[in-house]
Amino acid sequence: MFSAGTRSLILRIVAPALFAVGGVFLLLSSLLGAPSFWYVPCFGALPIVAVLWAWRPRIGAALSIGPLVGLVVILRYLSGPWLGCGVICVAIWLVFLGMAAKETGHISIPLIVSLGFLSISFLTDRLFTKKVVIRAYQVGVAIEGNAPWGMVGAEWSDGAKPVVLYRRVGDSYCYVAFKSDELRQRLASRHADSVPMEINVFKDFGTERAYNVRSVDGLLLADGQHVVKDAERFGGRISGPSNSSNECW
Repeated sequence: MFSAGTRSLILRIVAPALFAVGGVFLLLSSLLGAPSFWYVPCFGALPIVAVLWAWRPRIGAALSIGPLVGLVVILRYLSGPWLGCGVICVAIWLVFLGMAAKETGHISIPLIVSLGFLSISFLTDRLFTKKVVIRAYQVGVAIEGNAPWGMVGAEWSDGAKPVVLYRRVGDSYCYVAFKSDELRQRLASRHADSVPMEINVFKDFGTERAYNVRSVDGLLLADGQHVVKDAERFGGRISGPSNSSNECW
């Protein structure tokens, strides 16, 4: 199909350029926000593999298979994947072309290394990232937005006032404000000054990175990262004179 010179040009120049440029772009994009951690090492490996493509295309092709799997899987998160599908098809074609190259040496070890790298990245993601810790608090209730430190925020666009849930932390207050008629009616019927609230705290490698409200007074709002009941919300902290650094949740 191709002459030896054309094949060499494709494998030693075109393929390294594609994997290097594509890998850097995907790595930078994933650092801004990836669906899962395991994509980050997969994309970071692509520029490294590009160097091996320029040196030994057959080895570079075998080592590309693991990271390429991550590239294929992430397509399901993209809203307009047609361009991405085209790039991936070209990358897969280059891998087959490279593995068929007439070079000495077996590709079994590079292939095992590539798939092992993919497996380790995936297992690390599942074992050490997106861990959820549920914390329970008894929080104060301000149905009409009138918290102990004053009114919280402005009315919503339809004139409704925020439902505020708050807790005292040192000499400060931490709060979450909701726009939810269902929650407002539920709390109004309780006639209680405080209610139980659960928080989902998300950890990566033992470090807290985010949280959301799991439930309020038994009303489930979010099961982990899955939103059960969608409601506009905002939150914050009102610091006291000592500007306490204790965590809110």
